[in-house]
Amino acid sequence: MKPLIGITTTPKMDDNLLLDRAPHEYATSVQGAGGLPLLIPTLTDAACLDAYIDRLDGLLFSGGDADVDPARFGEDPVGELRLITPERDEMEIELFHRAFERDLPVLAICRGIQVVNVAAGGSLIQDIPSQVTDAIGHYPRGMDMHLLYHRVKLEPGSRVHEIFGKTDLRVNSFHHQAVKAVAPGFRVTARSADGVIEAIEAQDKRFMVGIQWHPETLTARHPHFLNLFKAFVAACAER
Repeated sequence: MKPLIGITTTPKMDDNLLLDRAPHEYATSVQGAGGLPLLIPTLTDAACLDAYIDRLDGLLFSGGDADVDPARFGEDPVGELRLITPERDEMEIELFHRAFERDLPVLAICRGIQVVNVAAGGSLIQDIPSQVTDAIGHYPRGMDMHLLYHRVKLEPGSRVHEIFGKTDLRVNSFHHQAVKAVAPGFRVTARSADGVIEAIEAQDKRFMVGIQWHPETLTARHPHFLNLFKAFVAACAER
């Protein structure tokens, strides 16, 4: 039986309808790695979240264009802060706590790595261009998401290093926030040339990896990125 992988979604208003959305590539990447994808709507009811965690074999925190509310890590907003979605923050943080307690495998992508870090007790750079000295480009405008954009250095011996088999990797990039103070129990496993954190992983968990780029949009044209999803799904299957 294929492991059931929950994928978080983004609440969006469209023609006076509130829709829960996730780009199709999350589902196809999970499916291509041998998992069964399930989109999770933005619900905050505790019993509902418990029921999801009881049934899931793994949890994928997806990206999205909303920033994490800085109040979640004890800061006031900077002027460059963009849209926030408190209900999504609440749901994902509560899901993470449940997944962490049960050692449920987790893959967190882009906004996902930020949510996981905050949920576990870390903080964020609210806006890279205004808060990081000599920052490289992290959010190109009008660029196709399947194009590789900048390099990241992977930490030798880390989970991502094992998955990709190299310490230097070119990735895409669509974010203006990033991990600042790393949450307790996590370690940095990749950085870009300007020092911005590009990957973290929990030190004592079965599989709990956060990455700042978007591998789901790369798997079709750059198949080595599917290895990340294969490693994640394999951990879910073992559970």
